[in-house]
Amino acid sequence: MPKPIIIAPHLSVEELYCLYRQTSDPIERTRYQIIWLLAKGSKTSEVAVVTG
Repeated sequence: MPKPIIIAPHLSVEELYCLYRQTSDPIERTRYQIIWLLAKGSKTSEVAVVTG
């Protein structure tokens, strides 16, 4: 069984969501989306489906 990904709480889930929504760089936006989804408790398989 793979190890779960743990996100260090440097930013809150709300702050990550704001960064994800505000950035105009598509690569940076995808990275923030992945981190935000993992931080809010989504499974890696769900994140992979959502982000491609």
